[in-house]
Amino acid sequence: MTHFYELDHQPVLAIGLMSGTSADAIDAVVVRTDGISAPEQLASLALPYPAAVRQQILELYEPQATTWQGDSEIDRMGDLDQQLGELFAAAALAVLAAAELTPAQVAVIGSHGQTIRHRPPVFTLQIGSGFVIRARTGITTVANFRPTDIAHGGSGAPLTPRFHRTLFQHHGQSTAVVNFGGITNITALPADLAAPLQAGDSGPANSLIDLLSTWLGYGPYDRDAIHTCQGQVMPQALLWLKSHPYFTQPFPKSTGRELFGATFLQQFLDQFPRAASNDGLATLTQLTIETTADACRQLLPPAPQQLILCGGGSANPAITRGLKQALPDSNIQLSSSYGVDPHALEAQAFAWFAVRTLRGLPSSLPQATGATSESVLGAIFI
Repeated sequence: MTHFYELDHQPVLAIGLMSGTSADAIDAVVVRTDGISAPEQLASLALPYPAAVRQQILELYEPQATTWQGDSEIDRMGDLDQQLGELFAAAALAVLAAAELTPAQVAVIGSHGQTIRHRPPVFTLQIGSGFVIRARTGITTVANFRPTDIAHGGSGAPLTPRFHRTLFQHHGQSTAVVNFGGITNITALPADLAAPLQAGDSGPANSLIDLLSTWLGYGPYDRDAIHTCQGQVMPQALLWLKSHPYFTQPFPKSTGRELFGATFLQQFLDQFPRAASNDGLATLTQLTIETTADACRQLLPPAPQQLILCGGGSANPAITRGLKQALPDSNIQLSSSYGVDPHALEAQAFAWFAVRTLRGLPSSLPQATGATSESVLGAIFI
């Protein structure tokens, strides 16, 4: 099939834009890529959300949450879609300036957008208008990646396994690529290059920890796990957390703040009032550690030979220290050890996906999402 926007196979410049379920900032990168091999990163930056915008995002995570100005959820979503489009466009132009490039030199922007609702297998919703990004930058933009996989019977997540395989499987060991965002997602790469990979979301990473940090007045996250390390894990509370049925569901699977968000945190605090403290932070951190380690052992038994960590939570010393204790036989390293920026990896992925989309190449993997077939992802805004 011939695609009108099909590129030749030479590397092009592409911008990737990503904001995860932590909703703290837009990660932006410029890469040179052919959409097949590993990209070369030329520049990166993080554009923090204004506090008021982040609050609006967090409110939209919760159905029928408190409104501003008395507007309905649809009104608020439409307004925020435009605001985020402007911010994503600003991030794209800022990273271009950092790379000393002009829009005319860039082939495409790949924008993940901001997830505000994830309800597989029915729908998934990311906002941050692709129309606005295209209008402000003048660059062809690919967005709305996840609904394509939903349309093919998948869960729309995780999408990064094909990219993880391109970056890391050539190392020849069983490898778990672990991304700690608001949710932990894992790509399990077998040592045998011919064997199929497995992938999915193992459970919460930063989402509950960050919500409790905010509730305790420490700020949007517990920097360097300072307060977490002052707390003690509550064994009964940890058992209660791990009894959630999501953790026994088979892979592939995906989740989000719909399960592990403000409502779940409030249930936890109601059940264990002592958790409204540093002990709660320590217990939620231990939940992330244990559910991640359990999933790694399940996906690559008896345990992966190596773990490659990325995402914001990879900078949390309590998480990384706990994983090393839970998986003593695994070599655990940040993705930076392999030349990949752990904070920009997902933004790189969406730049890479966008080039694949323009070339008519599939980006999803059915074994990662449960879809009936792989698919070319996203909608093109010209």
